[in-house]
Amino acid sequence: MSVPLALVEHPYPLIRGGGLFLLFLGLGFLLSWIFRKNWLPFMIGGFATGLTASGLSALLPSLGSPSFVHIAGLVGAIVLEMGLIYLVVSRYKDADERTLILAIFVVVGLHFLPMGLAHGPLIVLLGVATTINAFVGLRVARGVPMQVFGVVDALLKIGFGAVMLFAYPALTFT
Repeated sequence: MSVPLALVEHPYPLIRGGGLFLLFLGLGFLLSWIFRKNWLPFMIGGFATGLTASGLSALLPSLGSPSFVHIAGLVGAIVLEMGLIYLVVSRYKDADERTLILAIFVVVGLHFLPMGLAHGPLIVLLGVATTINAFVGLRVARGVPMQVFGVVDALLKIGFGAVMLFAYPALTFT
């Protein structure tokens, strides 16, 4: 006897909320790179809208109940990110803007790795891609304008967010 698809829980039931957050955050970041003079409202707006939309994703049809591991992965990744950003800002407070921003991008990329516990392998791939993007900007392509790496970072977030929201593939680590 087969189980109807609607009754099968998704291995990562938070994936659509994470996708919504990434979509709006990425859009806000993209607009902040395009409209550099007014970057702060776009960045704050993208974050606030993403956070709100992520919370409202609970109104979407359920993919299942998140487990303790899902919640712990999400919260742990955010706490890790906050701590590492504090360390990066402390370490690079006298550095140029490019170094500081790209170092923060590295941290943001790294925080997606443990977030894989909450959202699955897709967000880990996003973490690898955004970390590589930031590392290339920091160490390999110093002559390329920082905005290029900011736009790539934003587009990666938008792209992965869209896949997580609309396709929410049931990929697992096994």
